[in-house]
Amino acid sequence: MTTPTPETNTPNALTNLRVLELAGMVAAPYCGKLLSSLGADVIKIEPPKTGDPSRRLGPFPNDAPHPERSGLFLHLNTGKRGITLDPDDPQGRQILQQLSAKADIILHDSPPAQAAARRLEREPLAAVNPGLIIAAVTPYGSSGPNAGFAAHDINIFHAGGEGNLLPNGLALDLFPQRPPITAGAMMASYQGGLTAAVGLIAALIARNNGAPGQTVDCSMQEAQLAIGYLPIQRLEAEGFVETRHSRFFRIGGVMPAADGYIELLTLEPRQWQGLYRLLGEPEWAAPGKFQAPATHGPAINQNLRQWTAQHTREWLYQQGQAHGVPIAPYLTPAEVFNSPQQRQRNFFAPVPHPQTDDYDYPGQPFRMSQTPPTQHRAPLLGEHNPQIYREQGYTPQQQATLARAEVI
Repeated sequence: MTTPTPETNTPNALTNLRVLELAGMVAAPYCGKLLSSLGADVIKIEPPKTGDPSRRLGPFPNDAPHPERSGLFLHLNTGKRGITLDPDDPQGRQILQQLSAKADIILHDSPPAQAAARRLEREPLAAVNPGLIIAAVTPYGSSGPNAGFAAHDINIFHAGGEGNLLPNGLALDLFPQRPPITAGAMMASYQGGLTAAVGLIAALIARNNGAPGQTVDCSMQEAQLAIGYLPIQRLEAEGFVETRHSRFFRIGGVMPAADGYIELLTLEPRQWQGLYRLLGEPEWAAPGKFQAPATHGPAINQNLRQWTAQHTREWLYQQGQAHGVPIAPYLTPAEVFNSPQQRQRNFFAPVPHPQTDDYDYPGQPFRMSQTPPTQHRAPLLGEHNPQIYREQGYTPQQQATLARAEVI
């Protein structure tokens, strides 16, 4: 799977791998994006006329909605080819079966009943393509009492239990009665897509080692649970139900700086010793008081906030590094975007697109010395219909007929 790509003459890890992506929004498309960046030929299948729902979500340049200019869609679908097809139409299902015969992977987000209606189950597909790997990325997995439930990212995040522990730190200190909140940026969906990619890579390795094709059933809720399991461990081992109040770190947290905010978190005595020295060893920060946070925490935090507010984030960060104190600056999007660290690593790179300016896109958070990831623009709606349907034997006239019927 490492033949060179025509554009760069550089081998990619997953070249010659074909993926059919029949999914929308974030989770499964993010999985497809990761596979595409590794060289897979990912064919994104969208509904005729309307396309992926993420095309209708922003941000948009100049806040002007346009189906080809959604920042969310453009980010999640880099490197893919795009076709339109209605898998709920009988002829559309027949075309999907034809496409499946030449694919290595089908990646979809259909709940079990819909997957069965679209004939996305392994049994009918394996009859014509025994090596086919089918990945379903759904809110709660393809089995169990919740398998047919629909869910948005906020539902998945809270179903993983993490939201019950938020807000924390300064937000909890200031608003102790605030209801649970969710993390931003669709974290649960991205975690589900990443988890599905890991499962698919494992299934590919198994197939290369002689195993047949198989199904990969990814639950976004369980992906979220897998990275936040400590409260459940405490429940199982200690019978203790953790809440935002029991998790609350009484010393430190979000602190004001002269030019923004920092996070200060001293969980170990050696870290507090380093902070004590950095502060100049004042009496209010004596190590003995650190050992009794319930008694001295509010007064210590008040003094800490007054001290941090006198210094810049960079000074606090550098001094924390020098004294072994966990201090992290809160960076703005502009600061991250222009960070010398990210720029030196070429994490952001321009991607030309016919409908937008050449914006800088984030790349992958890993480097590969022999098979580097690649990134090309997202497809226009139905852009590759002529090419891909011609490969399937459909003449331009037949394609026009299918398009008029909104099958493609």
